[in-house]
Amino acid sequence: MMLSYDFPRVSPSRLPRFLQVLVAGLCLAAAAACAAPGATGTAAGYYLDSAAGSDDNPGTRERPWKSIERANRAVLKPGEGLYFARGRSWAGALRVAQSGTERQPIVVSSYGKGRAPRLSNPFHAWSMGRVIEVFGSHVVVENLYLHDTPTPPPDNPPVPWKESAQHRGVTQLAALFVDRGAQRVTVRNNEFVNTPVGVRVRGAHSRVVNNLFRDSGKITEQWGAIAVSIVGPHNEVAYNRMQNIGFYGGIYVNDGAAVELDGEDPEYDAHDIHVHHNVSFDVKGGFLEIAGRSQNVLIEHNLSVDVDKFVGGTNVRNVRILNNTIVRLSLPNFPESDFFPLGTVFWSFNDKGIDGFEVANNLFVLDGRQRLYKSAAHPLGIVPEKRANNLYTTPNGDVPTMLGGPLAPTEVAAPVQFVDEQAEDYRPRLPAPRAAAGYFGAFAPGQPAWKAGLVTAD
Repeated sequence: MMLSYDFPRVSPSRLPRFLQVLVAGLCLAAAAACAAPGATGTAAGYYLDSAAGSDDNPGTRERPWKSIERANRAVLKPGEGLYFARGRSWAGALRVAQSGTERQPIVVSSYGKGRAPRLSNPFHAWSMGRVIEVFGSHVVVENLYLHDTPTPPPDNPPVPWKESAQHRGVTQLAALFVDRGAQRVTVRNNEFVNTPVGVRVRGAHSRVVNNLFRDSGKITEQWGAIAVSIVGPHNEVAYNRMQNIGFYGGIYVNDGAAVELDGEDPEYDAHDIHVHHNVSFDVKGGFLEIAGRSQNVLIEHNLSVDVDKFVGGTNVRNVRILNNTIVRLSLPNFPESDFFPLGTVFWSFNDKGIDGFEVANNLFVLDGRQRLYKSAAHPLGIVPEKRANNLYTTPNGDVPTMLGGPLAPTEVAAPVQFVDEQAEDYRPRLPAPRAAAGYFGAFAPGQPAWKAGLVTAD
C-alpha cells in the first residue's frame, strides 16, 4: 500500500513557531516516505520500464511492462499504482479510470533511482495532447517529469476566434487532466516543462501542491501558457513554483497565467478556491486570472515577481487577497495604448458593479507606471470592499498616483529592502515597516522563509 500525505489546511504562518517546525518536518518526512518505491521497496501495483520491460511480462518490479498502452489496460484496485522507472522515457497518453479510497489511493509515481521518469505526448491527435488523464477519484500523481505537449492545430481557413475550433481546443489542453467526475485528486512533486497548460482540474476537492512549472510560452494569439487551470470547485493550489510562463505579443500585448480560473472552459464552475504559498517569476500575463463568475477565492501568502496583473476578475464575490508579496519592477517599455494590461496590478469586469474584493496585509513593490485601484487613469481598477494594512513602495513613482487616491487609514508608503533578491529571498530586511495588525507580505519578518516547488525525496 502506498502511503499518502497531506499538507495542513491551516496556513503555516498562522501556527505557533514550534508547530510550524513540527508540521514542516512531518510533511517532508512523509513526502520522502511516500515519494516512490526506492531501490529495495516494492509497492502494490504494476511497474513499467521502457528499456528493459516487455508487455508480455506480468508487470512486477522484477519483470516490468514496457508501454503506456499496456498500462492503460490495467484494472487498478484501491491501494495499487502504476510505477515508472526513473531514468526512462515514454510518449503517449496514460488514462487512469479507476478510483482509490481516502486511505488507499491509486498512485501514479516513479521507482528506482536517478532522474524522474519523462513522459510526453507530442501529438494533439492522441487525447488532445494530454500526457495523463485522471477520471477516477482518490488518485495521487507524483514524482514525474511531464514535457513538450502540443497546441491545438490552427483553423484552416482562419475564422474569428469565437468560431474557432483551435480556440475551443485550448480549453481541453492539459499535460495532466483531471476530469469533472474525479474527486480528491492530488498532483504533487512533478515537473512540467514546455506544457502549454500544465494541469487542468475540472473535478472538485483536489490539490495541486509542490510542483514546478517552467518554460511554457505561446498557445495562440489569444492565449499564453497557463501553469494551473482550475475549472471545478473546492480546489487548492499551493507551494508550487511557476517560472517563465506566457509570452509577449498577441492581441493582449502579453498573455499567460500562473493560475487561471478558466471561465472559457465549458465545464466551468470554479468557486471556493484556495491559492496559497506559491512563487512565480517572469510570468507574462500575471499571477491569477478569474475569467468567469466565481466566489469565495482566497489568495494568500504568494510571492509574485511577474509582468502584468496580480489578480484580475470577472463578476466575482468574496475574493480575499491577503499577505502576498507583489513585485513589478521588470516592465518593458510600452506605449500608452498598451497601459491595459501591462500597467495594471488589479482589474475587474463586473456588470453588476460589485467587486467583492478584500485587499489586506500585502506588500507591493511596483514600477511607478502601474495602477491598482479604480480611478480616471485606471477605469477598470477594482474597488475593494476592504483595504487595510498594505505597504506600497516604488523606486520611480508616486504612491497616491499609483493607488488612484490616498492611502487607507492603516496603509503605509515606505521603502523596503529584501534580504537577498538574487537568492530569491524576499523577506523584508530588518528593521522593516510594521503593520498595525499582522505583517506585510508573504513572509514574516525575522522568520525563516517557507519554500515552494519540488520536494526532493532521493
